[in-house]
This record gives sequence, C-alpha cells and structure tokens, in this order.
Amino acid sequence: MKARPFLDRATVAQWGALAVGVAYIVAGVGGFAVTGFGGFVENTDKAFIGFDLNPFHNIVHLGVGSLLLGVALVPQSSIAEGALLGGGLLYLAAAFLGFINALPILSIASVLAPDNFLHLVSGTAAFAIGLIGSLRTGSGEPEPDRPARGPIHT
Repeated sequence: MKARPFLDRATVAQWGALAVGVAYIVAGVGGFAVTGFGGFVENTDKAFIGFDLNPFHNIVHLGVGSLLLGVALVPQSSIAEGALLGGGLLYLAAAFLGFINALPILSIASVLAPDNFLHLVSGTAAFAIGLIGSLRTGSGEPEPDRPARGPIHT
C-alpha cells in the first residue's frame, strides 16, 4: 500500500501540530539570534518580539517545535492529538507557574510578563485542537487515512 501525501491525509490535529511546531521552531531560532549562547539559564533582559528569553528557553522552543513537527507527520493522527493535549497541559502549567513567578529559569521574571499570557493562550489552543481532533476521530467519522471504526469481522 502506497503512503498518501500529508496534504491528502492530514487531520485537524496534524495541521495544528504542524502550525504550532513551525511557530516554536521560528521562536527558538529567532531567540538564539537575540540571546546568543551565553547566560544559558540566567534571567536576562533579552527579548524576542516582546517575549523574555534566554538560551535555555530557546532550546525548549526548538524541542517542542521539533516534537510537534515530528508527530504532525506520523500517519496516525492520535499521536498528534495526544501530543497537543499533553503539550497544551504543560503550557498551561507553565502559564500558572509564570503567574506565580516560579519560572526564572526561562527568564520570565514578572508575574504579568507577556510570556505568561502567551503560554496561557498557546496551551489552551493546543489542548483545544488536540481535543477537537480526538473527538472528531473518536466520533466514528473516519480519518482521511483510515476506514470508519466498526465491528471487526473475521
């Protein structure tokens, strides 16, 4: 059986993982352009498009972006759905920790830092996309690359 191209088979969760993954990779690369590689976990005054960061924060963005790109391209959409659900919860936790000023390792030094709101919005969006994707594929509506679920006859 020949594999179908991504554009022909991608689900809501896979498109969401792809879009968010690209955004985080751009943030990580752009962040390194601003911070360089020194002061790895220091609380710096460096910012990329208004968001606080340091090299460790950039590596987190590159890691999250790479993971999401990877799961977006896997044929089983349930993997992208799970990654978005889990990643969304992690970003919501990061928002909570930022709002109580517990994320100095990421160079987020203020309770009202824009990063905290970005983490809140991106965590909510990732969780929602993962949930929508899982409800859509779990409702009996077939994914583009799989037949509808039903009884198995042997």
